[in-house]
Amino acid sequence: MNDASALAPFHLDEGGEGDPWHCLYLFDGDMERVADVFEEHNAESHGHGWQGLAVSLVRSRMPEFVDALQFGSEAGTFVVTSADLNALTRLAGLLHSAFHHRALLGELIQEADPRFLPR
Repeated sequence: MNDASALAPFHLDEGGEGDPWHCLYLFDGDMERVADVFEEHNAESHGHGWQGLAVSLVRSRMPEFVDALQFGSEAGTFVVTSADLNALTRLAGLLHSAFHHRALLGELIQEADPRFLPR
């Protein structure tokens, strides 16, 4: 993906030659813009909350990529890595759409498996 702004506020770092790993991340300052949507559904809006949402989305909508994505979020940063750029790009597209469509984000939070995104 050449246009970094296409996924904003998410950032996708593609691995270079000799580095097969790619990384998708979202920082806490950006998470704050939609924190109220998480809070409306009694979910945490920090990095772990975004990770829970993402894991649930992968399991329900992208099950073929469950083993291709590695999550390593912290409270202030959502992080997922993969050697499979296609898997990471598909997840990025889902999360980007949800971030920019508050009603969709709310629906996805509500539908998320509570094992991954407690409410």
